[in-house]
Amino acid sequence: MTKLKEILKNRKGNGAIYACIIVLVLMLLFTVISEYLRLHMIAKGVRDALQSSIISVATENYDDLYNGLREGYSGAYELSSNGRWESNIDTGSIYYHLDSTLGLRNNGRYHIKISGGDIEFKLSRLDIEIINSPLAPNTHGSRKFLAKGKILLEVPLGFGWGMLPPMKINLGVMAGYTPKF
Repeated sequence: MTKLKEILKNRKGNGAIYACIIVLVLMLLFTVISEYLRLHMIAKGVRDALQSSIISVATENYDDLYNGLREGYSGAYELSSNGRWESNIDTGSIYYHLDSTLGLRNNGRYHIKISGGDIEFKLSRLDIEIINSPLAPNTHGSRKFLAKGKILLEVPLGFGWGMLPPMKINLGVMAGYTPKF
């Protein structure tokens, strides 16, 4: 610590070297912070688009849920030909909504966002779970119609000159249908 103080108090005219070092450290710090913010914005945008897509699937099931609501039940069920009540849920097309919302290209295994000729991010492993509400109402903690989704987001880093592995995170969202009346 005393050696650092001596170097800073030294007036021999070599402050330009220290000024360059300080500028380089500040530039590196700014680059790291901006990369973190870029990754955070991409993840938030993909999560919001996934949630919007899942909400659209939940609202597409509205017509099936409403019929049961009029009779006092809220599940999406229909009477089959063999006289049993079976779940009647449309799963929709989440990838279609994601592709149209985010401007993705389907590459078989991945759905890719390309910006300026480079891959901005990749989406894969979409997992949707739709939980139908029970056929008969349950007064003790009844479940409601839920749609849960998870997707793997892979974003190549713009920092580290390609030496660092891409950021991979699982994004999860949930949407439900609750009748107003």
